[in-house]
Amino acid sequence: MKTRISTPLSLFLVLLIVAGCGYHNPNMLPADKQGKVLKLHIPIWPNPTNEIRLASDINNALQDWLGQSKQFTLVNSSGDADYVLNGRINAVSYTGRAYDAKDRAQALIATLNVSYTVTDTQTGKTAWQNNFALSESYSLQTDSHKKQALETLVEKLAEDIYIRMYSAISRHEKNKGRGN
Repeated sequence: MKTRISTPLSLFLVLLIVAGCGYHNPNMLPADKQGKVLKLHIPIWPNPTNEIRLASDINNALQDWLGQSKQFTLVNSSGDADYVLNGRINAVSYTGRAYDAKDRAQALIATLNVSYTVTDTQTGKTAWQNNFALSESYSLQTDSHKKQALETLVEKLAEDIYIRMYSAISRHEKNKGRGN
């Protein structure tokens, strides 16, 4: 009896997994279905904060993430690019999250606030822009925890841009083809 119930259930689960939800990763499509490979330039973003190396860390993370995409080829100058990803580090803040009995902070929340714009170099129009903040909690036990929190924020930022970039530029390219 146990075998009868588990076999149909197992078959149903396998069928459900195989059918999937219809999502596809655009980077996994065959090259002929991916469309035009676009050239992307990512300059170093202005950094008015006191966080040394933050701009270069963000640039390196963006280069790493976007360099994985088969949809983009990274180029060294805006003159060679189809699109330019400009950004600005607006602020980095550290606010208290947990305190001890003497009101000394034991844990903080690191917040990274940025804005960025993707510009079509051919038309000069903005293809996509965003302004947002990311946060990460960390312990005050050592300075390495603060550094780790900032590294995590930089990776999250680069991943978020990587995930959204393809669809944003695809929409822009589609609209550009319509003459909008």
